[in-house]
Amino acid sequence: METNVTIRGEEKFRSFIEQEATIGFDAAKRDLEEQFLANEQANQYVLAAENARDGQEHVLRYLGVCLAYDAQGTQLGGGKAYLDKGQKAARKDITIVFM
Repeated sequence: METNVTIRGEEKFRSFIEQEATIGFDAAKRDLEEQFLANEQANQYVLAAENARDGQEHVLRYLGVCLAYDAQGTQLGGGKAYLDKGQKAARKDITIVFM
Protein backbone atom coordinates (compact mmCIF):
# COMPACT_ATOMS: atom_id res chain seq x y z
CA MET A 1 0.00 0.00 0.00
CA GLU A 2 1.25 3.46 -0.89
CA THR A 3 1.51 5.90 2.01
CA ASN A 4 1.99 9.65 1.60
CA VAL A 5 2.85 11.64 4.72
CA THR A 6 2.72 15.43 4.92
CA ILE A 7 3.85 17.29 8.02
CA ARG A 8 2.59 20.81 8.68
CA GLY A 9 4.38 22.83 11.34
CA GLU A 10 7.49 20.78 10.65
CA GLU A 11 9.70 23.43 12.26
CA LYS A 12 8.04 22.78 15.63
CA PHE A 13 8.66 19.03 15.29
CA ARG A 14 12.25 19.64 14.17
CA SER A 15 12.89 21.94 17.13
CA PHE A 16 11.45 19.34 19.51
CA ILE A 17 13.71 16.61 18.07
CA GLU A 18 16.82 18.82 18.17
CA GLN A 19 16.19 19.74 21.81
CA GLU A 20 15.04 16.41 23.24
CA ALA A 21 16.25 13.53 21.05
CA THR A 22 19.43 11.62 20.44
CA ILE A 23 18.10 10.37 17.08
CA GLY A 24 18.16 12.39 13.88
CA PHE A 25 15.23 14.18 12.30
CA ASP A 26 14.77 11.61 9.51
CA ALA A 27 14.68 8.74 12.02
CA ALA A 28 12.16 10.70 14.09
CA LYS A 29 9.95 11.23 11.02
CA ARG A 30 9.96 7.48 10.34
CA ASP A 31 9.14 6.84 14.00
CA LEU A 32 6.28 9.36 13.82
CA GLU A 33 4.86 7.64 10.72
CA GLU A 34 5.10 4.20 12.35
CA GLN A 35 3.39 5.44 15.50
CA PHE A 36 0.58 7.04 13.50
CA LEU A 37 0.00 3.98 11.33
CA ALA A 38 -0.09 1.78 14.45
CA ASN A 39 -2.84 3.98 15.93
CA GLU A 40 -4.50 6.46 13.59
CA GLN A 41 -6.53 7.83 16.51
CA ALA A 42 -3.38 8.94 18.36
CA ASN A 43 -2.86 12.64 18.80
CA GLN A 44 0.68 12.74 20.15
CA TYR A 45 4.19 11.75 19.20
CA VAL A 46 5.96 9.84 21.96
CA LEU A 47 9.73 10.11 22.01
CA ALA A 48 10.84 6.92 23.74
CA ALA A 49 13.09 7.19 26.77
CA GLU A 50 15.94 5.36 25.00
CA ASN A 51 15.91 8.03 22.26
CA ALA A 52 15.78 11.02 24.64
CA ARG A 53 18.79 12.98 25.84
CA ASP A 54 17.68 12.88 29.46
CA GLY A 55 16.50 9.25 29.40
CA GLN A 56 12.83 10.13 29.94
CA GLU A 57 9.84 9.82 27.64
CA HIS A 58 8.67 13.07 25.99
CA VAL A 59 5.37 13.83 24.27
CA LEU A 60 4.49 16.33 21.53
CA ARG A 61 0.83 16.73 20.59
CA TYR A 62 -0.43 16.98 17.02
CA LEU A 63 -3.55 16.72 14.90
CA GLY A 64 -3.49 13.82 12.45
CA VAL A 65 -5.80 13.02 9.55
CA CYS A 66 -5.70 9.91 7.38
CA LEU A 67 -7.67 9.49 4.16
CA ALA A 68 -7.76 6.07 2.52
CA TYR A 69 -8.37 5.43 -1.19
CA ASP A 70 -9.06 2.27 -3.17
CA ALA A 71 -7.21 1.23 -6.32
CA GLN A 72 -9.46 3.42 -8.49
CA GLY A 73 -8.74 6.50 -6.35
CA THR A 74 -12.14 6.59 -4.64
CA GLN A 75 -12.03 7.72 -1.03
CA LEU A 76 -13.00 5.02 1.43
CA GLY A 77 -15.08 6.00 4.43
CA GLY A 78 -16.32 9.11 2.70
CA GLY A 79 -19.82 8.84 4.12
CA LYS A 80 -21.06 6.06 1.86
CA ALA A 81 -20.15 2.99 3.92
CA TYR A 82 -22.23 0.69 1.70
CA LEU A 83 -19.75 1.35 -1.12
CA ASP A 84 -16.73 0.45 1.04
CA LYS A 85 -17.67 -3.18 1.67
CA GLY A 86 -14.91 -5.52 0.64
CA GLN A 87 -12.67 -2.79 -0.69
CA LYS A 88 -9.10 -2.51 0.49
CA ALA A 89 -7.11 0.65 0.81
CA ALA A 90 -4.49 0.99 -1.91
CA ARG A 91 -3.27 4.39 -0.77
CA LYS A 92 -3.29 6.41 2.44
CA ASP A 93 -2.72 10.16 2.54
CA ILE A 94 -1.70 11.24 6.02
CA THR A 95 -1.45 14.84 7.19
CA ILE A 96 0.06 15.58 10.59
CA VAL A 97 -0.16 19.12 11.94
CA PHE A 98 1.99 20.36 14.82
CA MET A 99 0.49 23.54 16.27
